[in-house]
Amino acid sequence: MKIKWLMLLVLIVFVVQPFSVSAHTSLTNSNPEEGAVLKEDVERIRLTFDAPIEKTSTLELKTAEGETVPLEKPLIIGNELSAVLKQELEKGTYLINWKLISEDGHPVEGTIRFEMTPETVVTAEPKAVEEAATTVDTEQASIVPTESAKSVTPGVVPTVLPWLVAGLVLAIIMTTLLLRRRKRS
Repeated sequence: MKIKWLMLLVLIVFVVQPFSVSAHTSLTNSNPEEGAVLKEDVERIRLTFDAPIEKTSTLELKTAEGETVPLEKPLIIGNELSAVLKQELEKGTYLINWKLISEDGHPVEGTIRFEMTPETVVTAEPKAVEEAATTVDTEQASIVPTESAKSVTPGVVPTVLPWLVAGLVLAIIMTTLLLRRRKRS
């Protein structure tokens, strides 16, 4: 009788215990950075994360008005997601939208805002131009990924596998208990 209660306790602890304790993948670095004001054209967008990312990750560039800026196919190597721009950027505000599935299977997404202010021909004195070039806003906004359940699905393995394992363990325990009961009778 004591063995049945012990087996039941082990089963309850196994089923109730969380299966995954890993954290969401987060953005560690980007080029261009959040809030950057760029004077020179951007050739490639690079996002670096704290863990390897899935090949299903996406990256897109939009204007503040919502128009999509064409990019080459995104390249994913380890924990870096990058894409080459197909055209030069005009003056204005741009948004880099990225989406990925983190190691624990949860969808993660974020947005990075930056501005393009290409240098124009200035007829002012060289000293005034030099002073204007050295005054750059260095304050950065934080880059915080947000979880999105509607845009990227986590896949079958991280969500179904724990339940399959729990069912298998339960079946083994029940079979063991039934076999012991038959031997005693």
